[in-house]
Order: sequence, then structure tokens, then C-alpha cells
Amino acid sequence: MFLAGLVLLTIGTAATAQTSRKELWADIDKLGSNYYSYPGGGYRQTPPPEGYEAFYISHFGRHGSRYLTSNRFYDRTLGLLEKADSAGALTRKGKTLLKNLRIAYADAKGKGGELSKLGGREHEGIAARAFTRYPGVFTGSARVDARSTNVHRCQESMEHFVGELKRRNPGLNVESMGYYPSDKWYMSNGSDSVTAVPGSDAIKNRARFVRDSLRGTVDLSGKFLKDKSLIQDYNGGNPAKFSEDLYDIAEDMQCVPELKMKRTFRKYFTKEQLYTIFLSNTISWLIAPGYYTGMTPGYKRGYFPAKHMFDNAQKAIDAGENGAFLRFSHDGFVILLVRALELDGCREVPPDFLHVCDHFSLFQVIPMASNVQMIFFRKPGSDDILVKFLLQEEEKHIPVETDIWPFYHWEDVKNYYYPKIESYLETRN
Repeated sequence: MFLAGLVLLTIGTAATAQTSRKELWADIDKLGSNYYSYPGGGYRQTPPPEGYEAFYISHFGRHGSRYLTSNRFYDRTLGLLEKADSAGALTRKGKTLLKNLRIAYADAKGKGGELSKLGGREHEGIAARAFTRYPGVFTGSARVDARSTNVHRCQESMEHFVGELKRRNPGLNVESMGYYPSDKWYMSNGSDSVTAVPGSDAIKNRARFVRDSLRGTVDLSGKFLKDKSLIQDYNGGNPAKFSEDLYDIAEDMQCVPELKMKRTFRKYFTKEQLYTIFLSNTISWLIAPGYYTGMTPGYKRGYFPAKHMFDNAQKAIDAGENGAFLRFSHDGFVILLVRALELDGCREVPPDFLHVCDHFSLFQVIPMASNVQMIFFRKPGSDDILVKFLLQEEEKHIPVETDIWPFYHWEDVKNYYYPKIESYLETRN
């Protein structure tokens, strides 16, 4: 089977960032796609120009590491294996798999979609690094606003993040914090329409065909079942779903390291099989946001959080305030925002699906606790506000000219993005 090499191309003026199979084999966790645990934020931060100090952070992120969103992954796999076991149709590996699935499920049962312990630590770490790197943001009684969706793991992520800030400075003024239905328009707007582009459905259908064809090549059932006819009814007659379910269970073990089962289920896959699912996942994730050239630009819904981030930053600038606005949402909305902002590695992708990973990488863009941060800087006596953009705490380029990268002049940033935002809000196209 022909599969693409993994090379992330240089985009715009960004430095070359290649992701090779060699790198993936060295850190196999990256093949976990959006299950990849937060990478830790160890990127170097460029000092600001002389006299400038950070005073405000605008943040939009995903919840931290979590349990599988539903028990159905375990219900389906265990149901098959239990049935096979009763029929005496399990191989030795099948019996071992059944035993280990029972152990994993005993921990996960009743926790579908809940934040794991690691998920809390991820957000505490992001908060701690922001506090340490940008002390001027959180000095004295600086104002902090925090919002989450109504999903519990997002609310818990917010509590861990803000709790770490308050632990370091109890005097922070947490002006407002929580879930507010009135915030849905920018936090999790999944219903707003985008004008359809002719020919988009054809691209979508091709993408789905390639995705499904790739997934159909990964069949692990023979390792576990003596009688493969038992799998034909899996998930309503979709036997290929068994290997996908096992992949999801295997990679979610990254989120619960205390179980020490990260390799327990992954070992049944070859590296190439993991890569095949990784590639198929990448193809799939870019369909709805319309990343592919010629597709309906669903990513324009990312202009909603962008507008909220920009507007509230400007309010803080006008008021001369220090502080932060923190937002905790989901990967499906982070992937819209980063495309709307046109960050490195988050721009238009050619519909050459087997080579999609040359342009976009799930583990880089939407790992657990993924986040976009806009860090604002000012200088006494100057009206020139500077801003830099971070993705996973790594400095990123945007398509705006600057003489001091990674810093951009705020007026230039507004002049580039606001016409795009306002055009979408006015015409929805």
C-alpha cells in the first residue's frame, strides 16, 4: 500500500519544520493523533524588544487529557471478545486482550469524557509557565476572566488553570469564571452557516473514500479470533470498526499514565498500521473545517472566537489593564480558530489526501490541552502595542508583515484580520 511520507512544508516565512517517520518512530505517542498528550511547552520564548513588558494574555484552548468520551468503545470490543470467549474462539492473544480490556474498563467505567488526572496537571503547567514567563500579566490585583463550555471536562480544565494562577497570586481579581450560555456564539458555535462552494461535496466524498479505504486495510481481528465470522456483525456490520476502536482505546492510555498501559494495546499494531490510522484521521479532521483547496470554508466559524479574543484585548488595552481572558473549549473549535488565524501549519491544504501530512499534523495542532495564546506587550510612553501568537506555547508566524518577529504591531494585526472577520459576520461567506 502506498502511504505518504511525513514532511511538514515551510509555509510563508516560517522556519522549516519536518516531521519524518524517523521522528514518529522515536516518539510513537505522536501517532495518537488528537489523543497525544500535551507536549509540555518547553519552547524557547524570544525576549521582547527593549522596554516592552507583557501585560495581557488572550487564550483559547482545549480541555486537557481525558477518558474516552463514551463507554461504547469498551462495550463493543468487550462484547465481541466475551462472545468469542464463550464460544471457545479466542486465541491466546485474544484472551490476553480480553483480560487487559477488563482492567482498563474497570478504571474508565462511569468516567466517559471526564478529565483525567493528567488533564488537570497539563493545565496547571500551562498556567504556571504563563505566570513565570509573563509576570507583568498577573501582577497585583490583575483581572482574570475565564469561560468554558458546558462540558464538565472543560470546566475542570478551567478550574485547574485558574486555581494554579490563584495559588501563585491569591490577590488576582477573578472577575468572572464559569459557563455562560451567552458565550456559546464564540466558544462552541457549531451551527452557524457558511456559504457552500460548488464542487465541495465532490472533494468531501473523495476524502471520505480515501479515509475509509485506508482504515479498511487495518484488520487486527485475526490475531484474536479463531472464527472471524464472529466479527461480521460488529458495530452493525462494520467489522473494520473493531481495529479503530482498539486504536482509540490504545491511544487514550496516554491520558491515564498511572495505569501504566500505554503499550498494552498499542503493541498489537505495527508502526505502519498506526501510521495508516493516523493518516486517515488527519484526512478526516480536515473535511468539516474545509481546509482542503476548493472546499466550503467551514473554518470561517473560527472568526467568532477570533473576534472575541481581539475585541476583549482591545478593551484591556483601552482601559490600561493587566490580566488575561481564558477560554476552555474543544479540539473541533481550536482547529477552526487556528485556520482562521492562518497560523503556521494551519493553512490551506491541497486535496492530495495521501500526502495531507506534508501540510498538517494532528499531534502538533490539537493535542490534549491544545491552546492558542496571544501575548500583548506595551512600553511606557509608547502607543505601539505588540503581540505575538503561540500555539502550544510555540511562537508562530501569521500572514502579516513585521520587522520584529515573533512580535507583530497590534495595529497591523487588526488591519489584517478585522476586515476578514467583519466580512464573514456581515455576509456569512
